[in-house]
Amino acid sequence: MRKPLGVLIVEDSEDDALLAIHALKKGGYDPVYERVEDAVAMEEALRKKRWDVILCDYQLPKFNGLAAVALLKESRIDTPLIIVSGAIGEETAVECMRLGARDYIMKGNLLRLPSAIERELEEMESRRRRKQAEEALQESEENYRNLFDNANEAIFVVQEGKLVFLNPMTAAMTGYAAGELTARPFSEFIHPDDRDMIMDRHNRRMRGEDISHRYSFRITHRDGDARWVELNVVLIQWKGKPATLNFLGDVSERKWAEEEKHSLEERLQRAEKMEALGTLAGGVAHDLNNVLGVIVGYGELLLDSVDKSSPLRRGLDNIMSGGLKAAAIVDDLLTLARRGVPGRKVLNLNKIIVDCQQSPEWSNLSFYNPALKIKTDLNADLLNISGSFIHLAKTLYNLLANASEAMAKGGLVTIKTTNQYLDKPIQGYDQIREGDYVVLSVTDTGEGIHPTDLKRIFEPFYTKKIMGRSGTGLGLAVVWGTVKDHHGYINVESEAGEGSTFTLYFPVTREETVDEGVAVPISEYMGKGEAILVVDDVKEQRELAASMLMTLNYNVESVSSGEDAVAYIRTHKVELIILDMIMDPGMDGLDTYRGVLAIRPQQKAIIVSGFSESDRVRAARDFGAGAYVRKPYIKERLGLAVRREIDRPEGIPDQNLPGHDPE
Repeated sequence: MRKPLGVLIVEDSEDDALLAIHALKKGGYDPVYERVEDAVAMEEALRKKRWDVILCDYQLPKFNGLAAVALLKESRIDTPLIIVSGAIGEETAVECMRLGARDYIMKGNLLRLPSAIERELEEMESRRRRKQAEEALQESEENYRNLFDNANEAIFVVQEGKLVFLNPMTAAMTGYAAGELTARPFSEFIHPDDRDMIMDRHNRRMRGEDISHRYSFRITHRDGDARWVELNVVLIQWKGKPATLNFLGDVSERKWAEEEKHSLEERLQRAEKMEALGTLAGGVAHDLNNVLGVIVGYGELLLDSVDKSSPLRRGLDNIMSGGLKAAAIVDDLLTLARRGVPGRKVLNLNKIIVDCQQSPEWSNLSFYNPALKIKTDLNADLLNISGSFIHLAKTLYNLLANASEAMAKGGLVTIKTTNQYLDKPIQGYDQIREGDYVVLSVTDTGEGIHPTDLKRIFEPFYTKKIMGRSGTGLGLAVVWGTVKDHHGYINVESEAGEGSTFTLYFPVTREETVDEGVAVPISEYMGKGEAILVVDDVKEQRELAASMLMTLNYNVESVSSGEDAVAYIRTHKVELIILDMIMDPGMDGLDTYRGVLAIRPQQKAIIVSGFSESDRVRAARDFGAGAYVRKPYIKERLGLAVRREIDRPEGIPDQNLPGHDPE
């Protein structure tokens, strides 16, 4: 027989409301409902009828879930409100529950709705019965006994360490018969990890100390499982002797929900911290990129102009080498800022691992730790992923370096790849969503990670190693940033003295890999005397770009702001504009290009920046700008982008132009 249920639905979609009603009917309810869409209608519905439950969409045209929770709170009506949404983020879900919502359910998972409502109705009923039980103690023995025997909470009296009086629910909640419960000390039914705490509080209470009368702990059920319960206890006299009257409710589901909520909040705080540190790192990296761009760019120009036998060449080679190493550190900072992944390509992790085995970095691992052994276990049918070869390779190197330093006297590192389908989310360091993944795991037999350090290992510069000797402290932070930039997840399992396993989950792509192109000869991107305008607020960057382009036979002018560029275009015609995206203060690259197009609608342009492609870069390309080139400038990369954009017929997008610079 279906259970009657009064449902107030705060929802602007009748179809969605009917889907919820359908789910309730399938769950055994006979719902009577009313649908409202705004605050006024909700207030009216609450005034005219007592509802069993309220189902509320989070975002409505004139209303939202947070406002609905606040309205219900102000009305002082004890009706559970459940958020039912199609696209609610973890942070929003936590906020709704913090303010008073009882639960949240995704519209794509309405099968969970009946059980969630049943739980909330049981908790509401439990609160009502508890109040009734407390009042019934002052009523007649007949009424008291009726409530006592039929209460949904365990009610019992403890005297001299034993249960001397109990209701049927006490036996049902513990799984023991009443005779078993009264024959043994009640402490034996308390979970071993909580026993000392509960007995200490009980003894202090019996001595007359002022001890909290309400708290949660675990009991051990007859089947061996731990159950969370909430105790409400008062001192009484029982047959002329001191005793305690105890009300015990099963709160296992609530505790599990609280633990999940706490885990959600921890992940949110961790993500916010990494975001803040990333923003800081990104700002530093942007300034360093401008400086390094000058060093690397002019180093390349000087090398082109110096004979190979010149005594200056060795010094210039060292300048270039040092500049490129510094650029690699900036790249780490940009990855940490989650702004540093260049153009995505279809990749296979197995090939990345095999290619890395031929690299100097791989050889250095054995050089610095001769006793280190590396084993690979690669799935021959591994699916492809979309990402950046450079960043994924660096992630692998960082994990291997971390494992090597955890095994100073040698040990075994196992690199494993596999395909995995998750049909439901799994909990770990990250909450990993359902879906198809390529999984990379790196396992070592080292010293392991202490639990107090485990929560912080991905923070920049958080390291137990000696700074300057073992790296910059950015290795695992870069791993974190790279995984997040690839829309992936990371999990860490470790015990002190037992080694560690880092498991990385990357979403699968069904696209196929393509062969890499070959280097282009300089004759393919030489200029023909075309006029080019360089727009950059950094003097050194303007001069560097101009110098490179002039060596490629272009006529180059430069200006320092978007406003100057628009003014120049009013009186001059150029084949191409090179626009820096970030210029401060004043117009940025997008605003400048809009201003230029208002004067010359067919004006060609390319965008440059020290960061990876952003929304404003994509907007500029939507307006007609060509390739995106990432600083620092490399002559071949800049020359190719310029030549292709100039040669592109007006009004026809070049399908061969990449969305951003190649790796």
